[in-house]
Parts: sequence; structure tokens; C-alpha cells
Amino acid sequence: MMGAALRKEVKLLVIDDHADHFEHIKAHAEMYSSQFSVECKLLGDTEDAKATVESWQPTVVLVDTHVITEALDLIECLAQMGPTVVAMSEVRIPELAKTCQAYGAVGYFAKSNNPDEVENLISYVASVAATDVVSH
Repeated sequence: MMGAALRKEVKLLVIDDHADHFEHIKAHAEMYSSQFSVECKLLGDTEDAKATVESWQPTVVLVDTHVITEALDLIECLAQMGPTVVAMSEVRIPELAKTCQAYGAVGYFAKSNNPDEVENLISYVASVAATDVVSH
């Protein structure tokens, strides 16, 4: 079929108690339909995080480090469950980036509504997602 190509499928679970940033991520993710397919899901708290990872099997989990006081334990637990984990926070804190990586996060981003920065985040998420699932 002319123009048809395999696209990387990304299942992105965002754990964040503020939906605004998620809406920006989701809107930008939809723009990448020719490069990869990003299916997004938001959890407003961590109560169902483990069950959602087990049942939905996301390829990447984006965790707001300020969603709960036990964010580092959550990052570690989710990383051990299998999906790639990326941490984020309201402002960039270099020490937090190193700490999150020590707990299993592969990356760290500051939240932003800047379209270029959201685009960079989506590109990064797609680059670190598992590569074994593709579609036409």
C-alpha cells in the first residue's frame, strides 16, 4: 500500500494530580500520527497505579514526583514491573533528576506548556518506549 508504514505504538500512562499538563501531552501526541501512535491514559492519584500497569500494560509511565510523598517508591515499583518510567516535576531540580534515576527512572522533565518542550517530551517518550509493538 502506497504511503503505508509501520508506526511505533506507545501506551503512555501519566500519573499526575493535575490534568492540565496531561491535556497538552495528549494534544501533542495526536500530532505524531505518521511517526508513532501514542495512546494516553491519566491517573489522578497513585491508588490504582499498580493495577493499571498490570491490566493496561503501558510502554511508558510518566510520574509527577509531587503527586505523593512516596513518589520515589512508586517510580521504583513501576520500573520493576516492566514499563519505562520517566519522572517529571513542576520545576527542574537537578538533584531530583539524579535521585529519580537512582530509583529506576530513565529520564526526568520539568512540566511545561511550551509546545516545543512538550514536543521534546513526546519524542523522548516514544524513543524510550518498547519497540516490539508496531502497526500499519
